[in-house]
Amino acid sequence: MTTHKSTFNASCLSCGLQKVCFPTGLMKTDIDLLDNIVERKSPIKKGQHLYHAGEKFTSIFAVRSGVLKMYAYSDSGEEIIHGFYLPGDVVGFDGLLDESYQFNMQALDSTSVCNLPYDKLSDLSQQIPSLNQQIIAVMSKKLQFNRLHSELLIKRNADQRVAHFIWHMADRFKQRGYFYEEFRLNILHRDVAVYLGLTPETVSRILSKLNADNIVSWKKKQVMIFDEAKLKQLAGFSEAEVCQEFA
Repeated sequence: MTTHKSTFNASCLSCGLQKVCFPTGLMKTDIDLLDNIVERKSPIKKGQHLYHAGEKFTSIFAVRSGVLKMYAYSDSGEEIIHGFYLPGDVVGFDGLLDESYQFNMQALDSTSVCNLPYDKLSDLSQQIPSLNQQIIAVMSKKLQFNRLHSELLIKRNADQRVAHFIWHMADRFKQRGYFYEEFRLNILHRDVAVYLGLTPETVSRILSKLNADNIVSWKKKQVMIFDEAKLKQLAGFSEAEVCQEFA
C-alpha cells in the first residue's frame, strides 16, 4: 500500500497528513506554534483504549496511524458503534459537552496519536483566528458524517449499506493520498455489521456475493476493489455519480 512518508516523531509541518488534519489552511508560523503544544506518546496497542466514557475531558487527538473505533453501550448492554477513525481524523470532541468523554475509543490496530491538550489549544486559538475556524470546521465535518450515517441506515438496504461502507472507506484512503483500490483495513466484519445495523451473517453473505461477482474482495484484513463503477452502483449512487472517479 502506498502511504505518505511519516514517522511517529514528525512535526506537524513535515507530517504527510497535515492536509486532512488541523494544519489545513494555517500559515507555517502558526503550524509551528501548534506543534509546540502537541504531545506525542507511545503508540496504543491493539485492544487498548485511548479513553473511556466518563473519563474527564482533557484533550483532543489527531490520529497519525492505525484505526480507532468509537462505541458505547445501550441500556440493555448492547454495543453501539458510532464510527471508525483513520490517520488524519481528529477525535475527542465528544468530551466538550460536559467535560467528560461520552464514548469509548478503542484501538483496532497499533495506533499512534497526537495529543492536543484542549486548554492549550483553546488559548492558542485566541492567538490564531484561523485555528479557531479550523476547530469549528472539524466539528462541523463530524456532524455531517453523523448525518450521512443516519441517512445510510434509513434510506439504504443491506447490500447498499455494505457497498457504501467499502466505498466510503476507500474514498477516505484516497483523500489521504493512499492507494485506495487495495488497502489494509483492520476492522472485524462483526463490527461492520453492528455499525451498519445488520447481522454478521448478512454482512458475510453480501461480501461473499461481492467477491463472487468480482467487485470486491475483503479477506484477512485486506480489501481489494476490482470494479469501482459496480461498487458505486450497488452503493446507491446515481448514474452520473457512478461515471465519476472516486470523489
